[in-house]
Amino acid sequence: MKAKGELKEYEVIGRKLPSESEPKPPLYKMRIFSPDQIVAKSRFWYFLRQLKKFKKTTGEIVSIRVSTQSKLLYTVY
Repeated sequence: MKAKGELKEYEVIGRKLPSESEPKPPLYKMRIFSPDQIVAKSRFWYFLRQLKKFKKTTGEIVSIRVSTQSKLLYTVY
């Protein structure tokens, strides 16, 4: 993936769609670095498909937000 411009850190949370056999599926949270929110969602599904073997059509995004970094307390020179 080529990055254009500045990358932002996104926190994406998703899960499988609830079913009768699994009414409360587990949540999966990832930190994704991407230029925008659309690419962050796409990368989330790409990695989740490889790790947990389920697709975008059988899942949903619960939350996506830009992670804010706290101020550094010291600088290493």
